[in-house]
Amino acid sequence: MKFFNYQMKRIITVLVFTLGLISASAQDANTQKTMLTQVNKMGNAFITKDYSKFADFTYPKVLKNMGGRAKMIENIKKEVEGLEKDGMTFLSMDYGSPSKIYKVDNTLQCTLVQMIKLKVEGGTLTSNSVLLAISENEGKNWYFLDTAGFNLPTMKTLIPNLSDELEIPGRMDPVFEPDEKKE
Repeated sequence: MKFFNYQMKRIITVLVFTLGLISASAQDANTQKTMLTQVNKMGNAFITKDYSKFADFTYPKVLKNMGGRAKMIENIKKEVEGLEKDGMTFLSMDYGSPSKIYKVDNTLQCTLVQMIKLKVEGGTLTSNSVLLAISENEGKNWYFLDTAGFNLPTMKTLIPNLSDELEIPGRMDPVFEPDEKKE
């Protein structure tokens, strides 16, 4: 009987551990799904020029540093209008898979690659950059911040509690694809 009880305890321990891993894995998958849904909403808001919606996903300290929400929206509009006058048009914003999600203090943090396609004179320009994704409420809502080619130590001057585990490469060069020539 002792042997049977011992075996049952081992089986229950393994089951509890396994179910815990499955549960944590499912939570991570749900968190990533929520983040990807929200980052795509942010990108779509930018492409459709809904800068107010875009601002909803902007990290609050960035909004503050840009002079507040209204000032940031005004600056984005001016910049986009200037680019359009120069013959450039935003075509799409796409996102790669998120990195591992790290928990630091009361935040969840990770990175993901953002791919912006612009129509420019003579072709298409694809610019890749790394976004920081930060949630302050266990992954229900996410804020995003383009690292703009800055490395982790530089980003820590803005957000001191960033995980040292985050991988933020420096600047990535854009890729130009010429239009197909018509004969």
